[in-house]
Amino acid sequence: MKIKKYQAENMQEAILKVKSDLGSDAIILHSRKFKKGGFFGFFAKKMVEVVATVEAKSNKTTKKNKKVEKLNETNTYLKEELNQMKKMMNNLLGEVKFSNKKHFNSSISPQLEQLVEGLSKLGFSHKTAINLANKVAKDVDINNLEEEKLKESLREEFKTLIDSIVPIKLEEAKTKVVALVGPTGVGKTTTLAKLAANFSLFENKKVGLVTADTYRIAAVDQLKTYSEILNLPLEVVFTPQELVAAIEGYADYDLVLVDTAGRSQNNQIHISELKGFIKNAPIDEICLVLSATTKLTDLIKIIDIYNEVDLDKLIITKVDETNSLATLLEATSKVKKPLSYITIGQDVPEDIKLAEIEELVDDIVEELEL
Repeated sequence: MKIKKYQAENMQEAILKVKSDLGSDAIILHSRKFKKGGFFGFFAKKMVEVVATVEAKSNKTTKKNKKVEKLNETNTYLKEELNQMKKMMNNLLGEVKFSNKKHFNSSISPQLEQLVEGLSKLGFSHKTAINLANKVAKDVDINNLEEEKLKESLREEFKTLIDSIVPIKLEEAKTKVVALVGPTGVGKTTTLAKLAANFSLFENKKVGLVTADTYRIAAVDQLKTYSEILNLPLEVVFTPQELVAAIEGYADYDLVLVDTAGRSQNNQIHISELKGFIKNAPIDEICLVLSATTKLTDLIKIIDIYNEVDLDKLIITKVDETNSLATLLEATSKVKKPLSYITIGQDVPEDIKLAEIEELVDDIVEELEL
């Protein structure tokens, strides 16, 4: 009978050592917990000690076990080597991270770091926050700068993120056809009704409505209600051919507004269907409707995916439901398309207006905490 003693950091590791050395037939005779090392009784490491044994077997079995033991010893050795390598890599990565953090903290002033933090809290990504802060730091001395002067410098940088502001412009003796596209739940139908009301009631233009959002009965009913209140004609279409025919039927109108079904940016098939639906229709402008409450990563993906349908402008909804437009500002800056209208509530037709750069920028700057 062979009796051996094993020490490890935990019972599982100790049992693995026993099995590796004595085989799966080993018997544990005794186990105990103890502390190892330390300094004057402090910081001692908790360990486990196991006493095990195995009964001797026939020569044939013994030879077989020896081969198994040799393999197990090799495997244990390899595992220990891998663990050592992992520890070394983790230590190295930790040193690199610490070094990078130390370098970052030492490479910028506390004032600049505070500015980066403030911009990040507004909703800008960390990368954009750093870029904006560095641009401001090139123009002014932020270490000895009054808050109002700093904000004024930021206003100028924020303005560069907006491509332009462009309304829907109607032309004499020509029907303007505008389609609204975007994900579900952003308020396309309500926005379309607001636009229709503004052009028909306040600008005295002849407006026709078309809805291709036949996936949701509620959407058709909603737009039908609006059309009856505003006394505007509405065509419901199910196919690309019907869409073309409906637009042609409004040949003597000033403006035709087309509502489309909401399409998730995560469903490429639905985006392709939308693209095919409006591809051959005589549409002059395609406006992507975005919600100001959408998070940055989703906004960027939505814009990127919907760019496949040849976007012309952006319309921002639910501005009244967000505390900051910084996230939206960063996302729209990546598409290089002009902003058009923003909506600030549910009321039709009041809660829609042309976006204004100064107002948007002021709203963001005023929320900055330094």
